Amino acid sequence: MRLDALAVIAVGALAVILLWWWRSKSDPRQARLPPELRSAGLVYAERLFQSAGPVSISARVDRVYRNAAGVLVLVELKTRETNRTYQSDVIELSAQRVALMTHTGDVVADYAYIVTERPDGFRMGCHQVRLISHADVIFLAIRRGELFAGKVEPQSTCSSCLCRKCAFVRPCDPSSR
Repeated sequence: MRLDALAVIAVGALAVILLWWWRSKSDPRQARLPPELRSAGLVYAERLFQSAGPVSISARVDRVYRNAAGVLVLVELKTRETNRTYQSDVIELSAQRVALMTHTGDVVADYAYIVTERPDGFRMGCHQVRLISHADVIFLAIRRGELFAGKVEPQSTCSSCLCRKCAFVRPCDPSSR
């Protein structure tokens, strides 16, 4: 009789652990969100926004939460092998902020979160990043347009790794760096 009771308890405990594991993989709220967002309301998910003005910025947000102060906070979900952020993530989120603010008129935080997970679904971490200003996003969009139109020459970067991965310009002369 005691072995049966222990077996039932063990099976129950295993079921609880499996349920917790499954929810932590499928529920974005369990994705190691920062304390400020754990009880925040999800406002937008996978939605496209577009700004109006001299330069139109279109951006699809992953998740947007409204924190306790009523401010919207962007969250980007990234699948990658390493638990880190990149400058391109900051630019992407900053463009999302411009599009969201302009489209809705709501106040959007000047910081955002990037939640990283491996391709197998294992959640690695949550990183807060400071977003670039509205004016700098517009400047980058104008510069990008000028590069594609051939109006300006691309500049080499201090990182040769970035040059090797660049799909938009011809290889730079290493001696010009």
